[in-house]
Amino acid sequence: MPVTSCLEIDLTRLEKNFLQVREIVGPAVKICGVVKADGYGLGAVPIARRLAGCGIDLLAVYSPSQALRLEDNGIVCPVMILMPVRIPGEIIGLDKPLAEERLHLTIHDEAQLDQVNALGRQFGCRIPVHLHLDTGMSRGGLDFGQLGLVLDVAPKLDRVRLAGLYTHFSATDDDPGFSEQQMDRLTNSVEQYRSQLPSDLLIHAANTFGILRDSQFHQSMVRVGLGLYGYGPRLMRNEQPSSHLEDLYPVVRWTSQLVHVQPYGQGTVVGYNCTHRLQRDSRLGLVPVGYADGYPLALGGASVVEVLTDSSTRVPAPVLGKVNMDQIIVDLTDVPAMVNVGTSVELISSDPNSPCALEQLAQHADSSCYELLCRLSSRLPRRYLEET
Repeated sequence: MPVTSCLEIDLTRLEKNFLQVREIVGPAVKICGVVKADGYGLGAVPIARRLAGCGIDLLAVYSPSQALRLEDNGIVCPVMILMPVRIPGEIIGLDKPLAEERLHLTIHDEAQLDQVNALGRQFGCRIPVHLHLDTGMSRGGLDFGQLGLVLDVAPKLDRVRLAGLYTHFSATDDDPGFSEQQMDRLTNSVEQYRSQLPSDLLIHAANTFGILRDSQFHQSMVRVGLGLYGYGPRLMRNEQPSSHLEDLYPVVRWTSQLVHVQPYGQGTVVGYNCTHRLQRDSRLGLVPVGYADGYPLALGGASVVEVLTDSSTRVPAPVLGKVNMDQIIVDLTDVPAMVNVGTSVELISSDPNSPCALEQLAQHADSSCYELLCRLSSRLPRRYLEET
């Protein structure tokens, strides 16, 4: 039997999550789907294609190369690039979406606004721009003084079109008070410069946690990333979200197989550096995945996989010792004896209540769902499911 370790990405669940967000924000609020970092490591092209088919209003990527990949694969949904683009060499190959005003750029300082206007002249188009206002993230963006200068200059430029004004929340998952301060800074700026803003300007601030936290954060567009992939409500702290949403649908499932099973006696040490010693006679199994596949070192001795003893029964098996480059050791002692080489195991479950649900693994690894998704290796095959 060939060994198969595979990521399953459920596109039907992705669509359900999009529809959940649509229900929360209502029909008047636009939705921007964040597919940066190759769709959080899950495959930006199939994910973006499905979201475009659902009618998403805008896609967000970090870099021009990420936008080019979508364009080269026939995805014609408008795309916003989040990093500051300044020179023509950065947008080679994106002439068509530029000409069709499907490529939106973000403005982080006054000099960049002039540079983008020059790009528009060179490519013979008007470029939609979103002004990034820094309200407390301190990760790029305009300060309040720079915003006023840009709004004074922008109407005089013939190759840019003000399409949006936005900020980025830093703590909507665990600090709603600070998020409200950030929101106040944005709305106060909108009121201060109302006469200089186009009537159709998109105001956006809410990420997944902001969408769930409070409808005041929704404004005219929301930017949803993690929530599309099925995570968010269970990660929120300090007050319950105002949304009645109980949960989303995790789209990711990581499976592999046992490739070796063997008994070991009480007192045997397991793995590198003798970090685990068996307290009983045990039956151990080998799963051919490790940190080279994106399974974190920190999960060694701290997490479990689930062994699929039949089509409906999953039994937890602790990960023993240190995670290796290409394999982990799991304790099968309490798993039914018929489990052997070739038996399937789950490393990431799509069941949010599973002990190997992504949120649980992130907690054990002292990490985040974002990091664990993005570190999944490209050497893992991806399989896209259309129906659950």
